[in-house]
Amino acid sequence: MLHFIRRDATRREILLFIFVLIAMSVLYGTPRLFSLGFSWAFLIELGVDCLIMTMACLPIWWLHFRKMSKIPIKRRFALHLFTALIYYALWVLLYYFYNKAVGLPIMTRQQVFQNIGPNLLFYVQVFSSLHIDLFFREREQQLLREQALRELAHKGEISALKAQIQPHFLFNTLNSISASLPHEQEPTRILIARLADTFRYALQSTQQEKVPLSQELEFMVTYLSLEQARFGKRLQIDIQSFPEAEQVEIPPMLLQPLVENAIKHGIEPSIAGGFVHIKCKRELNKTHIIIENTGQPYRGNLDDIFNGEGVGLKNTAKRLAHEFNEKLHISRNEQGCLKIDFYVSN
Repeated sequence: MLHFIRRDATRREILLFIFVLIAMSVLYGTPRLFSLGFSWAFLIELGVDCLIMTMACLPIWWLHFRKMSKIPIKRRFALHLFTALIYYALWVLLYYFYNKAVGLPIMTRQQVFQNIGPNLLFYVQVFSSLHIDLFFREREQQLLREQALRELAHKGEISALKAQIQPHFLFNTLNSISASLPHEQEPTRILIARLADTFRYALQSTQQEKVPLSQELEFMVTYLSLEQARFGKRLQIDIQSFPEAEQVEIPPMLLQPLVENAIKHGIEPSIAGGFVHIKCKRELNKTHIIIENTGQPYRGNLDDIFNGEGVGLKNTAKRLAHEFNEKLHISRNEQGCLKIDFYVSN
């Protein structure tokens, strides 16, 4: 799908570039056409100029719209101050070789300076048009993602991540169980309280679109403490986060299926158990979240993880794609166990 989107974007950019190139060439050539009249020499000169401007623009287009497409737009605009000079240097260099090859006089220093204005104006017009087109394309994709996310929510495809039981019945039952326990079973009472906290957070998540990452991590501590009661010393927890990363907002219950997957494939089948690592850090203007485990190495095909019967990873991948236009990456770490990571933006 991404391949077709990229191919369609390239086609649009090429057509837009050709339109701007023709329009600017006609405008620049009109005064000379009226003063000297039409001739094949004029047409050839115009064609050569268009070809050289196109060749000089290609590496700049590739740099801004392919190589550095993920960089914030403000930085790319600042970069244009530098790449505009590169464009003009390429234009002068290409004309130098062309004139030398066909036996025309080499441009003088004065001619080089005289052509700076028209060429930089052409550069501004071309890349302004491309950036405007990119803005509208990204806006259109964002609207489509938002529409798809609404449809996803309406169809209940993410309902597996949210509480589906009557809250009053649940909490009243848990309170009754907790109250009936003798004092000697205080650890069990604590587990019930933590279980109530997990259900309460799951219930609240049905009413919130996003929560701070710090709040999600607090929930993961509660959830993993319940899992530790089941696995004992076989499950060790390591959560690393930084204050600047914890401010980002993410959809609630986003991490739970990923951590559950780490326990299922790494801790549960291992006699010795292992660690579940959660790491959140800032990289450029995004937050990088990594969830990996030690324990039992994963022997299966990584692609089959998304094709299993479970819906947790599938729904998480869909939520990331629709909310942040980001992918859920699955790989093996140094121990051969699973490593899942993704990026979220502010």
